Amino acid sequence: MFLEGEVNWTLIFGIMAVVGYALAAVALWFAVTHGARHASASDQLDIVQKVAESSDRRLFETMNAVPVAMVETDSTGKFVFANRAAHQLLGRRDAELLGLRFHSATWGITFPDGKPIPADLLPSARALRGQTVRGFQHLMMNAATRKKMLVSVTAMPIENERGQITGSIAAIVETDVLTTPAIEPAPPPPPPAARPSLADRVFDAASGALVVVDADGRIRQANRTALIMLGRGEGVTGSDFADLFLPLDRRTEGRQALRAALNADDGEAAPIETVDADGAGIRWTLTPLADEADRPDAVLLAGAPLADIAPMETGSETAEPAPLSDAPEDDAGQDDPRDPVAEALQTAQADFARRESEILAAHNQALLDTVAEAARAEQAVRAELEAERRMANVGRLAGGVTHDFNALLGVMTSALDMMLRHADEPERIRRLGQAALAAGQRGERLTRRLSAFSQDEDRTNLQRLDVGIFLAGLETKLRLLSGPSIDLMIETPAQPAFARIDPAAFEAAVLALTRNAVEASNGVGSVAVRLAVMADDSLRLSVRDSGPGMDADTLRRAAEPFFTTRPDAAGLGLSQAFAFARQSSGALAIDSTPGEGAEVSVTLPRAEQQDADASENTGQTDEPAPEIVS
Repeated sequence: MFLEGEVNWTLIFGIMAVVGYALAAVALWFAVTHGARHASASDQLDIVQKVAESSDRRLFETMNAVPVAMVETDSTGKFVFANRAAHQLLGRRDAELLGLRFHSATWGITFPDGKPIPADLLPSARALRGQTVRGFQHLMMNAATRKKMLVSVTAMPIENERGQITGSIAAIVETDVLTTPAIEPAPPPPPPAARPSLADRVFDAASGALVVVDADGRIRQANRTALIMLGRGEGVTGSDFADLFLPLDRRTEGRQALRAALNADDGEAAPIETVDADGAGIRWTLTPLADEADRPDAVLLAGAPLADIAPMETGSETAEPAPLSDAPEDDAGQDDPRDPVAEALQTAQADFARRESEILAAHNQALLDTVAEAARAEQAVRAELEAERRMANVGRLAGGVTHDFNALLGVMTSALDMMLRHADEPERIRRLGQAALAAGQRGERLTRRLSAFSQDEDRTNLQRLDVGIFLAGLETKLRLLSGPSIDLMIETPAQPAFARIDPAAFEAAVLALTRNAVEASNGVGSVAVRLAVMADDSLRLSVRDSGPGMDADTLRRAAEPFFTTRPDAAGLGLSQAFAFARQSSGALAIDSTPGEGAEVSVTLPRAEQQDADASENTGQTDEPAPEIVS
């Protein structure tokens, strides 16, 4: 390679060329072989994707071809799928349907007797809690045609591989026959014997609460202590334990704990907690029970109050002193029953007991007097505060009325002033006169609303109107009042519904009741405004909300003027409705249960019957006060 110190570059470049060709050949071979493998893998992946897409498409086409309405919801209750039959039955397309919840007031879901169904009792909501519902019947309305129909719903939960509920699926079928929903029969009780067995007697006489549930979570047996502790009577056999004794937000967790206890070892099942009839906590220890084949088929729940679970050994260490009258056994035979010392001791003990009883009675009486005096003082303070609050409300009302009248008078005086200044411009005078007339009419309506709080309302403004058409005309105002977060439903009868009413008072009452319902729902939920013709030919206007409802004390004072549970409100909503009902010879009813919303309804006589009564009783002005039903 080296000749006399020189480099043979020709040889070096030749070697490099040979090496380069070899590397190129190797690279070409590698590219060809691995390229074929990559192409093969890509082809297989494309085939798998096409098969999956084809399967999804066939499933979608099959679901759409099913003539039964089928809907699927996610874990929050929102629609994620609906087939073609569901679109036709519900009157909504996917763009309008997906994302809504089944308890939306859009469909007007009610029991067959017309009463609204609470959202947590709907089949989809129960399926999301792990229940399977079969043949649940209710009324609903097609959102497109406004047609009411009776449907039968079957719903069941959708679970993943870990047993977690990820959604629900329901089938909805329109039906014409009202039937009793199919209920899974409770496990048959053991055949009656002439006398309960020893095990049953021990079970029922146990001092602790004992409940046996089957694999489906239904109560098979409960002893007397458990029924008393839970505040239940007989007849719980066959009922779902979670539905009866667990709050709504813990029922799914409780059912999962019961299912897990079936396969757990003794002492390893996680306990669950409930509350008794007095609101105190109860902890239930779960123990699986096996059948004759040694297979777990039930769970024994042993309950104890949480307050009694702490160790109580310290209470047993203190011995109770023996009474003074007890004598040692050694001296029993030597004591004379007529011993003066023993008689004196007995007399002293009796006198001590009598004095102690007198002192205790006097102390109790003094305590009762103190409590009664404190209660009277508290009642007086409450009455004084209530009077001050009412005066403050009257002040706010007077201030608002003054502001409204001041604005109306300002419009009228300004219009009259401009009319005097421009008497030579007829067109301008006409516009100013119309503005002044409109302001005067607004003042007239405001005066009529204020007069509704008096006992002798002016009935000269009553007009024979179709209340259904008038209510439909208020839809824009009601939707603006409700806001976008309220699911508002307005339902009117198909046939004419005439009544003699004051239009301004009717509008004020409807707006006031709707505003109360929206505020009770905290701006979210559903509000239903319905006008229906009743069986006795009267009209019933109702406003129902999905708020927290009212307790007995609030319900009793709800229609009282200026009474309110919100510090920033004037408390005039129900009072306006009450005054409108009285002015229209109607009745006001309030139906509410804590936690289940409230419904306020006004029953009005139809105009035909009202006119007939007026013709038979000409000159009669005394009318009964409206009835408040709670």
